[in-house]
Amino acid sequence: MGLNWVEDIVAHLYEINRYMVIRNEYFVMTKTGRHSDLDILAIKDSKIVHIECQTWWGPSKKDERKEFQRLKDRFDNAPKVIFDKYKFLQSENFKIHKVFVTSGKPTKKNKREGPWDRLEAFCKDNKIELVEINTKIRDLVDKLKEDFPKPNRVGKLPPLARFLLHLIHNQFLKIDLGGN
Repeated sequence: MGLNWVEDIVAHLYEINRYMVIRNEYFVMTKTGRHSDLDILAIKDSKIVHIECQTWWGPSKKDERKEFQRLKDRFDNAPKVIFDKYKFLQSENFKIHKVFVTSGKPTKKNKREGPWDRLEAFCKDNKIELVEINTKIRDLVDKLKEDFPKPNRVGKLPPLARFLLHLIHNQFLKIDLGGN
């Protein structure tokens, strides 16, 4: 796995769901001139899913506005980067869906407005789907269980999938295998 394990898991999930996945698409932001990258582009049919991943959400309150802007800049710059670089993707034929995947969601709901609540509000205001990483991990495990219900040879899957299947089939993870 790479340095950003969240990105690895999410990219793999889209790959096994038969999306064409492009990772770490480098670009220079048009307004600021800053260098950045689009974490994951997942393309299938007439849908492009632009996914930004962060292993932990929880900047200090002082830095939060700057982090929100950085995230917004990536999503705002993405369409130009995508359609300029990949000319075969004609913008009128594709809808871009924006997703931010991270961890840091509190297990107990705060009665006051915490970092996760502010992140949810930011994402809602900017039409970004916010997903906690545990949701994507569950989706990946469910897909692997569905595709490989028995501990047979799994072929040329990426190391992450083979590792997870080993954990599942050797009962390191407490997962119902549907009687298998």
